[in-house]
Formats: sequence, C-alpha cells, structure tokens
Amino acid sequence: MRYFSVSAQCGSFRAASEQLHVATSAISRQIKLLEDELGEPLFERSAGRKQLRLTAAGELLMNYIRNDESEMRRMRSDIDALKGMRRGKINFGVPESFVRDFLPETLAAFQQQYPNITYNIQVSGTPKLLEMLARDELDFALSFNPQPISDIKHIYEMLLPTCVLAHVTHPLASKKSVRLSDCAEYDIALPDSSVSAKVVYDQMFSDSRIEPRTNLTSNSYELLRSMAIQGLSIAIVNSHISHSSSSKTQYRYIPFDDPRVKPQRLTCCIRRGRNLSVTALTLIEFFKKSLFQLENNK
Repeated sequence: MRYFSVSAQCGSFRAASEQLHVATSAISRQIKLLEDELGEPLFERSAGRKQLRLTAAGELLMNYIRNDESEMRRMRSDIDALKGMRRGKINFGVPESFVRDFLPETLAAFQQQYPNITYNIQVSGTPKLLEMLARDELDFALSFNPQPISDIKHIYEMLLPTCVLAHVTHPLASKKSVRLSDCAEYDIALPDSSVSAKVVYDQMFSDSRIEPRTNLTSNSYELLRSMAIQGLSIAIVNSHISHSSSSKTQYRYIPFDDPRVKPQRLTCCIRRGRNLSVTALTLIEFFKKSLFQLENNK
C-alpha cells in the first residue's frame, strides 16, 4: 500500500524508487500483487506513457489511504489531547493578510494556554488553500471569498468591510467614506489574476464604468498594503484585522459607501467528512472567538 501511495504521488515507479530506497522492480512487483489481490488495475499502462495515471480503482484506493492516514493523525492527536494537550501538531492555512498582525497575536495568546503545540502554516491564496484542504494536506484554512466546492465545508463565516488604504497625506485620507468613483483619478495597486479578489474588483469597476489607474499589480496583498502605506498608491483591502490599538498615524482605512462595493467574506473551512483532532478543533474555536471579539469591537 505504501509503495502504491508513493508511486501515485511521485508519478513514476522510478521516482518512488528513489524516495523509498527500494528497487524499481520490487515496487512494480508489489503493486502487481496488490492489483491481483484486488482484481483491478490501479494504474493505466500504455506504450509511451511517462507519467503514472490512476485508474478509477486506483483513485478509490488512494482516497481510502488518505482517509486512513487522516484517521491515524487524528487518533494520535486525540491521544495527545487526553494528556491535557501537552503535545500536538496542527496543519492549517491562511491568506497573506493575516500574517502581519492577527495570526501572530492570536497564536501568542493560544500558546500561553497550550505551550507545546506545534504548527505547520501554509500562507497562500484562497484557491490554493482549498486545493490543499481537498487533498487533506491541511486540517483547516481561513479563506477570503471562496468559490463553492462540493468537498469543502465552511464552519464559520464573517463579513469584513472593504476599505481604501491610503497614506495620511493622500487627498482621500481626510474623507469619512468614499465611493468607487472617488478612486478613479488616483494611482491604485491591485491584485493580479492569481488572486481570487481580482475577479471581484474587476466586476466592481466594470459595473461603475471606471477604468482604474493601476500603477502596480501583484499576488502579494502585503506589497499592495505597503505601497499604499508609503504613499505610492492607494489600495482596496479589507478592514484591519488586529487586536492591537496602533494609532496608524501614517495611514488611514477609509470605508466605502457605495452599493457596488461588497464586503469581503471570510470563512473557516474544512474538508467535508474530515474528522479533526481535538487540538485543531480547539484552535479553530480560539480563532472564531478572536474574530468575534474583533467584529464586536469595531
């Protein structure tokens, strides 16, 4: 089963051989025995094919292995939980906009209660995080404006106001609120096509019949924010996500008062049917409580 799993992940028996330090012939022989036992081929075999491709039976077996590995990880984490959560590892993903303030602040508070928990944190855009969730590479993920996916379940949701971020000296910084048309005459930093929010922003500008003066595009929200904070442009972002009471003397978040500008939908999501460990569930509840406090303190 392990030879099969690694071969499927690597895409070839030769690559699996190098990873497992086992002869290619031994891997091929064991998989043939597995296919004979199941009575179905697990890989498509045709002349000239370089990349291994799973058959329908192979896909079913791979899903079984993923679920079995997931259950084993959960069992180990639950045993750790019985010891008072003295140990445990949580794999989760977040968008880049959480990295600067919210995530370090929240994990610092969580770590005070559970000091020996370790984390594997993936920082990426929502589409990539949802792909990783579906492959069981993450326990859960925070996402912005996710597209509906049958395998993904959203267990928490909140709406964050969409704002303009501008340097304190920018003409828009003195306004209590803005419309999208107010942004038309200024340089603006926008996400590129790899970021899911680009579709939302493009639709907003199209509905308003506005051609934005884009002076920078990037897949990094932190770069877009930094450009605006330095006064090189303005940026359209969600409201600040932080427990800190920074005065933000050098920049301003100006809310939109425009029906064409929708709030950002923030969700916490898991793979449907996934049984999470006690440690992961505890961290999710901690995140939810922290986000709820932020929402009610605004």
